[in-house]
Amino acid sequence: MILFLSACVGLTWILKYATILEPIRKPIKALHPKLNELFNCSLCLGVWSGSAVGLFSWYYLNFGAEALLFPFSAAALSWFFDCLIDYIQLQQLRAEREIDTKKH
Repeated sequence: MILFLSACVGLTWILKYATILEPIRKPIKALHPKLNELFNCSLCLGVWSGSAVGLFSWYYLNFGAEALLFPFSAAALSWFFDCLIDYIQLQQLRAEREIDTKKH
């Protein structure tokens, strides 16, 4: 179960951030404002990633009712880890700025 939820988070990040998908993602986001919103929201994209992985798990791997929980748990984990990475990057930028001000 942890492996599948990790896959959901990974799929969310790939769809949201992968530079290799940028040529595909930009035209999709331009089609409709809701698609733009979807690709900018890790919580929203996590629901659909979890739905895809949950459906795959239910159909091909004979998962039971826990496959129904994938969209919810994937959304929560995708959002949490996206916020965590944002926080870590913010702290890194602050630390780099402090180092730069001490040098000058």
